[in-house]
Amino acid sequence: MSRARDKANSTVSNFASTGIDDNADANAITIDSSENVGIGATDPNRGSHDRALLVSNTGSGARSAIEIEGNSSNANGTVTFLNNGTSAASIDNRGSGTLTFNTGSSLTERLRIQAGGGISFNGDTASANALSDYEEGTWTVTVGSGITNPSYNSQTGSYVKIGSLVIASFNMDTASGGTRNGDQMRFDGLPYAKKGSDPSEGGYITYEASFYSPGSMPYLGNSSSGFVFHKPDGNALNGTALSSANFICRGTIIYRAS
Repeated sequence: MSRARDKANSTVSNFASTGIDDNADANAITIDSSENVGIGATDPNRGSHDRALLVSNTGSGARSAIEIEGNSSNANGTVTFLNNGTSAASIDNRGSGTLTFNTGSSLTERLRIQAGGGISFNGDTASANALSDYEEGTWTVTVGSGITNPSYNSQTGSYVKIGSLVIASFNMDTASGGTRNGDQMRFDGLPYAKKGSDPSEGGYITYEASFYSPGSMPYLGNSSSGFVFHKPDGNALNGTALSSANFICRGTIIYRAS
């Protein structure tokens, strides 16, 4: 009995491997002398951290993953960050597909990625309040009415869309060849259709030449994809009120998209 115990102790004391092998052909888990853990890696602390867990798969086209699974449809999965034993932050799955980012010792929610898409802040759970889109792009502004058969020196536009709010700038520079008519002056080609029929949405002109010297203002009215102009007295601006069919108009439209 004593000899068997001595043999076992000798075997343990002479064991030099730091790994747990898989079918004796390769290290599956490595624990180094600093207590760093590597799964599929023999050098787990590549970033020289105080403690590290590394999951590695260097095979061609292979992927690595850490999976946290609950046992019901409402089970949470949480990754918590501690500072000297006190909660400092966490990432929490609410079971329904919603992901929250929380901070402070009480793990107060600061940001939420909603299951149906969109980001909300500081505990707001309403999907209608979630930021669901941000993009930048260009659009081509055209004369919709007021000028017949225009030709263009320039017809450019750019926009920023934040959620449903669109801020669209434009530069319209027509060349000779168009004919002024009595239709209300209209520009078309907005990057997104307007939401609803609120006539209060519009914008401002930053520069004009031969467009309408006393000044005019664009507004969307009931249009879904374009905007018209009115004079300072509120009357509509039409093509015959322009100095010529050759004009420059630059400005910005602010509205909510559908």
